[in-house]
Amino acid sequence: MASSPSPNVEDVITQGNPTDNELLAFYRSEIRFESEVVNGRLQALLGSQSFLVIAYATAMTGSTTRWGDRMVLLVPPLFSLLGFMLALMALPGIRAGYAAIGKWEEKQRALHHRYPHLIEFTLAASDDEIRDMMRRGQRGALFAHQAPFVFLTAWTVFCLIPFYLYWG
Repeated sequence: MASSPSPNVEDVITQGNPTDNELLAFYRSEIRFESEVVNGRLQALLGSQSFLVIAYATAMTGSTTRWGDRMVLLVPPLFSLLGFMLALMALPGIRAGYAAIGKWEEKQRALHHRYPHLIEFTLAASDDEIRDMMRRGQRGALFAHQAPFVFLTAWTVFCLIPFYLYWG
């Protein structure tokens, strides 16, 4: 006799009365989804910033006699402003994604607390292991949280460099 396919977790939840295993699967799918969203936002930020750094460097080294050295005072600061604005715009999306992940993880922890038999489906079986795993997760997310600030600082410095070189 062939086994029937497992039901879609979201359908079960919308119909009401999901089992504890279905809830766990749903919470994990939401955490996975939010993680993918944050990763996509971070990749978009890194891609845009790398493109702008190349354009900035090209503009800084590309002065010609036709346009004069004063173009260095116009184009690189505009790239700096664009990079600054993109980093600033990425910051709330990355923070919101991590906030959503935190809420889903909290629901998952509450589910583990309510149904101790689900602990075997996690890497952290004790409170100490849970705290250790949370610390590692926070350290792992440090890059994503700090990258926009690094770019904001870099673009501020990059904006000042052409003026320093021209008038310094």
